[in-house]
Amino acid sequence: MPASPVSGATWQRRLHEIASERLGLKAIALLIAVLLWLVVSARQPTEGFVRVRVSPTLDSTLVLLAGTTEVRVLVAARAADLVKLAADPPVVRRSVGGDAPDTLVLDLTPADVHVPPELADHVRVLDVQPRSIVLRFETRASRRVPIVNDGRVVVRADSGVRTSADVAFEPQAVRVTGPRRVVRRLQAIHPYALTIAMNDTMPHVAELDTAGTGVQVQPAQVKVQWHGATAAASADTPVAPKP
Repeated sequence: MPASPVSGATWQRRLHEIASERLGLKAIALLIAVLLWLVVSARQPTEGFVRVRVSPTLDSTLVLLAGTTEVRVLVAARAADLVKLAADPPVVRRSVGGDAPDTLVLDLTPADVHVPPELADHVRVLDVQPRSIVLRFETRASRRVPIVNDGRVVVRADSGVRTSADVAFEPQAVRVTGPRRVVRRLQAIHPYALTIAMNDTMPHVAELDTAGTGVQVQPAQVKVQWHGATAAASADTPVAPKP
């Protein structure tokens, strides 16, 4: 028997009441359900690729010439931990001795990947890609190089005339260390610009300019003095009488 118009209207009214009553509570319940789903999903184990930093430990005689190929690892971790690894990536650490060739092919395994300590219990490294990288080195060298003024340190006279010839450095040479080819080509080290007043007998400190050279110097500072002061000091030194 067909339903009466009255009963149909009643059902429609009830459905409308169910859908429209207590909308605030229903919205809150839906929000809580979504938040719970996000929390549970973040704690569920999953797999994903993250990039790693390659940081080889080199012998003191080696210089890494170029950057390494980008390396990624496949890890099994919670979704929340994958986000943390993106901000603080794992590190590949390998020791390279001084007898390594100029070009070294380094095989990588999951054991070479070091995960941040706070995530080590929750992250498992499954694979490394690529499984080998190429490192190119140059041997370091060290030798003594003279300090050449080259007009950097000048002596200002009372008349305003400047000269760069009347200065003396102590020491006169420094030890430079760096890539072998660079050290071999380096002929001198220059000081930064400095002005000394004539008749100033006090020694001054001059910083050595290594910008763009790719080497380290030892010491990084030297004493510089007006040559007239050193000559005067030598003249004032008493000479022991001959027996």
